[in-house]
Amino acid sequence: MATPHRSPLSHIIDALRHDNRSLLLETLRFDPRHPDDVLSNHGAPSSTTTIHAALAGIDGTGGNNANVTMPTELQKQQLLFATVHLRRTLLRNVLKCHGVSEGSGGQTKKKKKSKQNTNKTQVEEEEEMMSDLNEELLASFGSLDAPRKCIIGSNILSSNGEILSPYTQTPCDEDDSASITTYILRGGGFDLPSLSHAVLHRRTMVGRLHRSRQQQQQQSRSKSQSSGHLFRFVFVPQMTEVERSFLGELGVVDDFDGMGTGVIRDSVRGSTGALTSLESLPIDLIPLDDDVLSLELAGGSALRATCHEGDCGAGKDAAFVVPSAACMRHSDVEGCEADVVDVVARSLMKLQLLNRGSGHGNEELKGAIPRVQGLGPLATAVIDRMMTLRIEEERMESQAEEDEAEEDEDNYESDNPMDGAHSMDEVVNDGEDVEIRASPSHCQDNLAEGESDPVSSIDALLVIDRKIDLVTPMLTPLTYEGLIDDVLGIQVGGCVSVQRSLVEPDDDQLQSPPQIHRSQHHDSAKDPTVVLSLNDSDPLYTEVRDKHVEIFGTFLQNQAKALKESHSQFTNRETARDLSEIHQFVKQIPVFTRNLRSLTNHIHIAELVKRAAEASTFRQRWQTERSMLESEPCYEVLEDLIASGEPPYRWLRLLCLQSLTSNGIKATRYDSLRKEVVQTYGYEFLMVLNDLEKAGFLRKRETFFMDSMATSYSTLRKALNLINAEVDPSNPEDVAYVSSGYAPMTVRWVQASMRAYAGLEEAMRELPAAGGVGVGSGGGGGGRWIDIEQRFPPESLADAMKRPRAQSLATMAKIWSDSRRGRDYVGVEQKPVLLLYFVGGVTYMEIAALRFLSKRPSFPYTIVCCTTEIVNGTTLLQSLSC
Repeated sequence: MATPHRSPLSHIIDALRHDNRSLLLETLRFDPRHPDDVLSNHGAPSSTTTIHAALAGIDGTGGNNANVTMPTELQKQQLLFATVHLRRTLLRNVLKCHGVSEGSGGQTKKKKKSKQNTNKTQVEEEEEMMSDLNEELLASFGSLDAPRKCIIGSNILSSNGEILSPYTQTPCDEDDSASITTYILRGGGFDLPSLSHAVLHRRTMVGRLHRSRQQQQQQSRSKSQSSGHLFRFVFVPQMTEVERSFLGELGVVDDFDGMGTGVIRDSVRGSTGALTSLESLPIDLIPLDDDVLSLELAGGSALRATCHEGDCGAGKDAAFVVPSAACMRHSDVEGCEADVVDVVARSLMKLQLLNRGSGHGNEELKGAIPRVQGLGPLATAVIDRMMTLRIEEERMESQAEEDEAEEDEDNYESDNPMDGAHSMDEVVNDGEDVEIRASPSHCQDNLAEGESDPVSSIDALLVIDRKIDLVTPMLTPLTYEGLIDDVLGIQVGGCVSVQRSLVEPDDDQLQSPPQIHRSQHHDSAKDPTVVLSLNDSDPLYTEVRDKHVEIFGTFLQNQAKALKESHSQFTNRETARDLSEIHQFVKQIPVFTRNLRSLTNHIHIAELVKRAAEASTFRQRWQTERSMLESEPCYEVLEDLIASGEPPYRWLRLLCLQSLTSNGIKATRYDSLRKEVVQTYGYEFLMVLNDLEKAGFLRKRETFFMDSMATSYSTLRKALNLINAEVDPSNPEDVAYVSSGYAPMTVRWVQASMRAYAGLEEAMRELPAAGGVGVGSGGGGGGRWIDIEQRFPPESLADAMKRPRAQSLATMAKIWSDSRRGRDYVGVEQKPVLLLYFVGGVTYMEIAALRFLSKRPSFPYTIVCCTTEIVNGTTLLQSLSC
């Protein structure tokens, strides 16, 4: 199996992984009562500090503390997460992110190597992660006076203030030995209910501490006690003033001065001695793969791990079955668009900061992406906010440089009165050069030596509002990765949980088809759940994930034959082998064993997925979707499906698809279907339908509009050529292969952006209009899309839109490529990099189509995707209706 080709932005991906992990470790080590005990950063963790540390190749996890004597005091910290989704995000995508080494010794590698040949259960894998985490935490405290900290549990907050096991969803006993309780919550205004759950748990704990303290005082008759309990409220990625005010109304305030000095404010310390700290953990963009980054704002596919079709809500806590508010729900249903816009814009600012050291002539822009386009209202708002933040950042940097220059000039004049003025500029310039040109460790040496091998930069940005294409998420994907998500549910961290019997069947199970156990009565002791990685850490998965359902089985069979032949060639006794060949073979045994295990797992998963795709119900659903995509009414099919007990969100996907492709549903027909929904699924689905109407997925048509007349969707279908029934899935020439004939609309818009949307004037009028600043001249399509250039010094969106638009993205790509070839940039990707940012979520179907497009020689860019979350039709509708 070939080693997967890394993204041209791998240096930025690695820097983000390093930065995120360093931030998490610093937060877990940090104690607001003793801020100087954290070796890597004096005071509260800072996003800017750790980003520059990552760029400079500085390890933020502390130095070599092998010879440091550890203090005797040990403080135990209990972690309580708002949701299972947030817990998995931080454990799997941040703490155990592939591509970042864990620790500095060989012990971690030895553990990993010993378990390479087995499929570990979720409990085993996470217990190993927590054990490694505690070893790293304990080794990082170098001060003799600093109390060491260890994690004694990582559980889930329930809605009634109890704590639940993340595995069994049952209440857990409180560990009274913990002196620190850390609530890790979704910040940015996205999940206020979880704040109340944390406050409720804190009140219960404070009451217990008060009673325990009274008993101790009665027994010892002394009021002198050790330091009290610490409650930490940690918000990911940031705490807003709304959340601070909300906590204040519930009686929770920050007992520290907020300056990272450990000074307790002049507030009344309760009789329990408990203290409260409000903190932020600025982790936003999380690399899922080398070409996919996500904010992971919503439940997404993680919801499927505990909430399967027809099994949502019954006896389960909200922390398990309801994700923190999805991006689209937060902006469209709850009306909090500004929160979404701010989080996305700040993540783009971080990417541009990391883009500073990429070379290619972007130094004059200080990392800013030269060309920026946006499609849809949220895209316009995000770009506007990003450019405003650039102006604010430049103003602060200029002021800081002026202050530093004045201070350094005074110092030089006092120390070197003869040549102080002469050397000032050189010092400032040298400092700026180190800060801007530094990049991740594997690129840093080349840049420092001045070699002509700079890493790739982000050349263009296209922000896409999910609302310009609500059709694609409702469809069933036909790629391997998309079907795994549709059938099994890909969890946070790029993994899937299945019963061990599915991937390691015994002889009796091999005779019968595998079954997915979704019942609550499944015996997990006899058939435990194992976790399989599904990301670019698995070379085989990288090759097969975007294959069509018709060919991925054959592909895996060919891989099995190749692996068998490779092994048999060496083990052939008739062929003489020298010692060097034998030694090389022995070294490859672990790799062979790992590849064999991966191949075996994927063969079993592929059998399960293919069997689901060959079922009559699956084929009927695909045919119904295709009829709706051709703008045919399928109301009778909808009525038959609801009568046969189709799972609710499966059925709602078809209902939304019918509404989106028919410009709404007739009022009489809509009322009839709504009655059937209530009778079949329950009255609570009335609120679900209402939320889907608010978000634009459903629309009741009150006019006499005929179903056969032209609609907005039919105009877009014809203009963008969305249907290509002639595509060959076994040898595709078009992105429409991902669903056997339908090209995702967002991908068609990406293709159209290359030619400046020429000939699509009528289609552009069907895009949702943006109501932001500067809409009009200079943008395009009546404000439905924008196309600007970023310059230095930074300017507002309104000013940028006053200038005429530049050449098309395809023309600019040729200019950039020619310029780099002219400078002999050896080793750099010849294609420029296009960053696509989906605000509202992206599907695996779209990711597969974009990867296919990026690999085409005729497409002028290498594509890297950013998104607020990974979604499919079911998880998107569930998060909208939570």
